[in-house]
This record gives sequence, structure tokens and C-alpha cells, in this order.
Amino acid sequence: MNTPTDIRQVKIPTIAVGLILSVAVIAGTITWSSARTVARIDRLEESVEAIEDSMDMNAYARVEDIRELEDRLVAMEEMCNRVDEMEALVAGIASSVSALLMEAEQEWWPDAED
Repeated sequence: MNTPTDIRQVKIPTIAVGLILSVAVIAGTITWSSARTVARIDRLEESVEAIEDSMDMNAYARVEDIRELEDRLVAMEEMCNRVDEMEALVAGIASSVSALLMEAEQEWWPDAED
């Protein structure tokens, strides 16, 4: 006959009540903290979405255009260097041709001493 028949007859030790209350407080604190973190993440997602919607991608396009223009500029500089080399070569050939023509012309005219 040790079984209680009334709820007032049930005795819970103070340590057990303290343990139950501390577990409940810890669970409540964790739940509250996680709810705050979830709310912050939601606000952050909304902010990121707003930034993405208002983001001007033209700046990125301009950077890519500048990179492409830099590549073209390097290619043009290389071509200019090649043209300069060809001009020097043509100038050398022209002076050689001029010298040959002058020599041929001198051979055509009779010498004044003869």
C-alpha cells in the first residue's frame, strides 16, 4: 500500500525539481537563441536579395571590356613593332635599290675622261 492515491501524496525531491527546471530553462534559452538566429538569417537573405536586385552589373561588364581592350592593345603594340621592323627592312632595301640604280645609271653614261 505504498502507492499514492492522490496527487498531493506524490513527493518529488528538490534536486529532481531543480534538475527539471534547469533543463527547461536551458531548452528555452536554446530555442530562443535559435529563433533569433533564424530571424537574423532571414533578414540577411532579404538584404542579399535586395542587393542582388539592385546590383548594377555594368561595372563588371566595364571591367571585362577593359580586360578585352588591354588584350587588343597588346596585340596592336606587337603589330606596330612588326610594322616598324618592316619599315626598317624596306628602308634598307630601298637604299640598296637606290645604290644599284645609281650604279647602273653611271654605267649607262660614258665617262667624261674618255
